[in-house]
Amino acid sequence: MIDINFSSRSRFYLGLLLLSALLLTLMASSSVQANTSEISANSGQTAKFTALFQSKVNNQQLEKLSKRLELSQHAKGKFTQFRSLKVLKKPLISKGIFIFDAQLGLVWSQETPFKSTLILKDDVLIQIDSSGRQQVSQTSGNPGAGALAQTLPILFKALLGGELQTLDEHFSFYLLAADPQAPWTLGLIPKDPLMLKAIPKMILEGSYQVSALTLVSANGDTSRIEFEEINNAPLAEADLELLSPDFLQEQGKPSQAITEPELKPKQAS
Repeated sequence: MIDINFSSRSRFYLGLLLLSALLLTLMASSSVQANTSEISANSGQTAKFTALFQSKVNNQQLEKLSKRLELSQHAKGKFTQFRSLKVLKKPLISKGIFIFDAQLGLVWSQETPFKSTLILKDDVLIQIDSSGRQQVSQTSGNPGAGALAQTLPILFKALLGGELQTLDEHFSFYLLAADPQAPWTLGLIPKDPLMLKAIPKMILEGSYQVSALTLVSANGDTSRIEFEEINNAPLAEADLELLSPDFLQEQGKPSQAITEPELKPKQAS
């Protein structure tokens, strides 16, 4: 069992990324196709990730990593998601922003190619589509949410609460770091069979802040999320409003009937 005293910063860091993984997996997002240069950049990760999962982590390496992280209890930034599907020659791209507060929850807002928002607070998931329709669900005890949705909220609380036994029960860790000051890559393989079936591997990359998260599905499809402009300053009132009890209660009410169907992208003739 891993025996290391994680700082609150590192617990927050892992919690943020794992929670982002939950939202991205639940999100049925559409995207635009990437250009050739973006394809080459993403394909170059394969050899690196192969080497990663041959490098089992030790306690000393994790301790050094935890001391490097510069995150607080708040975070706001931008993301670009590249979804590489076996049935498509080019990756799909979507972009947006995220807002996180360790006490209040997470907002994951896609802005292109169309708007959609996911809000996760405790075990309540609110999905708002581009027409303003809302869907509220409980991630715990909801078979439709899948194994990942049921497991990650438990892990999130364990990470923030420092329950390392719970963390070690769910993941095996792997680490690539050439030297203490170099960018690092951390791999996670779930131990739980249900979660392993949903997402066999997760890869986190960064230096003093997170720079990317890659999810590998059971069929070999990948979803790479690159983060930028991460700001750890206290959140503005407008950001906090999205996670306030009054806002969440309002979103939980049945939305007004919408007679027009949501517009779908036109298919090429």
